[in-house]
Amino acid sequence: MSPDLDLRVLPDELLADTHDYVFVVTYGRTGSTLVQGLLNALPRTLVRGENGMYLVHQWRGADAAVTLGQRHLKHRPRKVTSAFYGSHLLTAAGFVESARTLTKTMLLGLRKEHEYDRLGFKEVRWHEIAPEETESFFAWFEQVFPGARYVLNTRDPERAAGSGFWQRVEPDEAMRQIDRVRAVQEFLRSTRPERVLDTRFEEITSMDPAVSDAALAGLATFVLGDCDAKLLGSLRTVLGTGHGPLPFGASRNHDQENPDD
Repeated sequence: MSPDLDLRVLPDELLADTHDYVFVVTYGRTGSTLVQGLLNALPRTLVRGENGMYLVHQWRGADAAVTLGQRHLKHRPRKVTSAFYGSHLLTAAGFVESARTLTKTMLLGLRKEHEYDRLGFKEVRWHEIAPEETESFFAWFEQVFPGARYVLNTRDPERAAGSGFWQRVEPDEAMRQIDRVRAVQEFLRSTRPERVLDTRFEEITSMDPAVSDAALAGLATFVLGDCDAKLLGSLRTVLGTGHGPLPFGASRNHDQENPDD
């Protein structure tokens, strides 16, 4: 194996997949569990809730391992006498494949893979990606999840930070985390404009049916390509269901100061 071989170059067949992927990128108290519910109302779509952003840690571990493997190719890792015996097997392709298998297994649970065309999750901890990691992380993320699309869900930051679990965080830290997620959203917006959709809590739960319907139809169209009257009716029904740790019930008839997480 040549020491100049870039182990991060993946074969085309590894990048192929039978599923599409959609992820909700947001911060806490934006109505993201409601958005999760709306996505799950779409046919053949399964979007799970938060997972602690474990993929950031998995990416860091994979990057460290692959870097080590590259660095020590000169030490003949195929030889049993080498201090780095086997390190040439620490390849990007292996980590990508295992990350995809693990994540799909956890997303599906007991569900059958063939029952879904789209998989994903919503998460509020995207602030855990450091600024200098952003580009590399999403490059890896989209090797794991080819063609990933992103729902960039927002709510007025001051109102979001004043409710729910943010009350257990120092105000300055809460705004720092929210601003960091907003920076991640802007990165995705500017680098992948064709694969992102901006949604706003205030529009989805608007008292004006035209505004709310437009937001619902836009979400469905982003994921499926269109939205007929029947599907729009199903999404309206979801609005009347409580979502999150502090369910707010029918979102246009209850206090919007208690949105879902």
